[in-house]
Amino acid sequence: MFQRQSNFMARFTFNQRSLTVRALRLALLRIGLVSLCAGAASYYINLRGIEAAITRQLLLSTEQTLQRESLPFREIRTLQQNFLDEFQGVYADAGAVAALVRDFDRIFYRHDDGSYTQRPRLFEGEPLADGRRFASMSATYAPDVPPNDDIRARFALSYILSHKYGSSAKGRLFNFYGVVPEKGFPIYQQADIAKVFRYSGADALRLETFEFYERGFGTPGNDTLFTRIYWDPSNNAWMTTIATPDKADAAGKHRILACVDVPLDELMKRTAKPVMEGAYSTILMKDGDGTLLYHPRYMEQIKSSAGVASIRSLKVVRDYPLLAAIPALAQGKATVVPERDEIIAMGVIPGTPWVLAVHYPRELMRPAILGNLAIVIALGLLTLLVEIFLLRSILRKHVAIPLSRLMQATRRLGVSKERLERASLPTQSNDEIGELARDFASMADRIHDAHAQLEVKVRDRTAALEEANRRLQALSATDGLTGLANRRRFDEALASDWRGAQRAGTLLSVALIDVDWFKKYNDHYGHQAGDDCLRAVADAMTAHALRAGDLAARYGGEEFVLISTTHEDADAALRHAQALCVAVENLALPHAMSAFGRVTVSIGVASTTPTRDGGAQELLKQADQALYRAKQLGRNRAMPAAAPI
Repeated sequence: MFQRQSNFMARFTFNQRSLTVRALRLALLRIGLVSLCAGAASYYINLRGIEAAITRQLLLSTEQTLQRESLPFREIRTLQQNFLDEFQGVYADAGAVAALVRDFDRIFYRHDDGSYTQRPRLFEGEPLADGRRFASMSATYAPDVPPNDDIRARFALSYILSHKYGSSAKGRLFNFYGVVPEKGFPIYQQADIAKVFRYSGADALRLETFEFYERGFGTPGNDTLFTRIYWDPSNNAWMTTIATPDKADAAGKHRILACVDVPLDELMKRTAKPVMEGAYSTILMKDGDGTLLYHPRYMEQIKSSAGVASIRSLKVVRDYPLLAAIPALAQGKATVVPERDEIIAMGVIPGTPWVLAVHYPRELMRPAILGNLAIVIALGLLTLLVEIFLLRSILRKHVAIPLSRLMQATRRLGVSKERLERASLPTQSNDEIGELARDFASMADRIHDAHAQLEVKVRDRTAALEEANRRLQALSATDGLTGLANRRRFDEALASDWRGAQRAGTLLSVALIDVDWFKKYNDHYGHQAGDDCLRAVADAMTAHALRAGDLAARYGGEEFVLISTTHEDADAALRHAQALCVAVENLALPHAMSAFGRVTVSIGVASTTPTRDGGAQELLKQADQALYRAKQLGRNRAMPAAAPI
């Protein structure tokens, strides 16, 4: 007996050591694999997470920059348009024109070569005889075309208005001037051009060679134009000119061109240092070649080419994706253009033909990613050491011996019909193994009953789940407040009915319905009453508007929509909508804040026989426009779409 016990303990000791060693080896392998997987997952997750965060920040900062940089250009275009509007208004007044002809002689004097400039001391602020002052205003008029009364009036008017608008923007704009096509321009700025420009000699002024003059007066349109950047030696700065001509006459000729010169040095300085550390910016024209205004790596080429260097001419292959993305850009909205080595956010500066691209090198993300990876690996190694130490202790005392006794019991249970003796099980343990041993004795008797009960529960749960799925499917297509179809069901039905009507060649009608002054109703009667009102309108739609083939849905808020495929023509669809208007009005729901004293609806109706794919949203848009017309015309009515789809 003693010998058998000794043999058992020897075998047990061997098994205990074997289990412990194997468990520790497996733990080592498991933690090692987990550490490797965690490191790889951490690298990938951190890469994606950091890239997503940087992309969001890049988009936000780029859009903020786009909006900020657009402000001066918006102001310029507004000033130029106001200048042109006032110029046109004064020029149309015959009495004012006569006064301007007289002003010409008061303001300007003729030189021996036939050119004109402002009279002496006017630029310094000396007043005219009538007390008017034109400080910082200078002018020059070429001798090519002797000025008649019309030219004199326009030139004098340009001088007066250039001073008005230039002085109003003093400190914000570099200058302001209005050019007449006969090669003359008054200008508001700090430098007196009468002392600079001449019309003879090697440096003679030839206004027709300037890009803004050639393009501004060379086309019959009146769109604002931006010139290519150019170097202005008088101001020692890179500039661009923004010019807006007036509307051309019947012969296609302009009378005036409003211009502002914009120094680009400050813009280049601001964009050279984006908000995000390590990023850099480029500015290019929105054209097919990507004409560059600013690129930190190619400024010498830009300057030496007089502003015509481009991404394509310089063969900047890495930036070719920017050219492909330009046609899809929206003004003021940033778009991400991912490249292998960079994340680029780009967008059009509103009011300009310029594209701002902010480049963020991907290599800047590497330190943060590697730092996080090092932390994960260090934690993995520390976890490995702790787990090995704990496992060694736990396995030796609390797992190996109890599990061995429990294994012996399970073997006897499989080959013996005798009741298991509790003394052979580790029932004295107060841990999970002890609990397992105590439950093991009674487990066999409960297996059959538990199995039968489990089958019943599975059947019941399966049936309940199927019923819940049916209810969920119904709820997913139904508006909870009104019981009508919801927006999701409407979108599906509209697409389906469009395809069906297209195949069958039948009429498809959409009526967009809006409860008149519903916000006022809500504010006056309360949200509960507002919900009751929406339910009442929905009931009216169900009772008076729905027919076979129709779908009524809640479109959102106080808006409903009705799809019909049963009308013979658009007039029938309109009559159907008008009947719904009458039905809602006949509900006689009080509405103290309505001009009609009761709840009414406005309806926009659009009908078409579909002949192409993808036109359902256009049909809905036409219904929305018709609804807007119904509201404009006084509400409580149904209006058809202005034109067929």
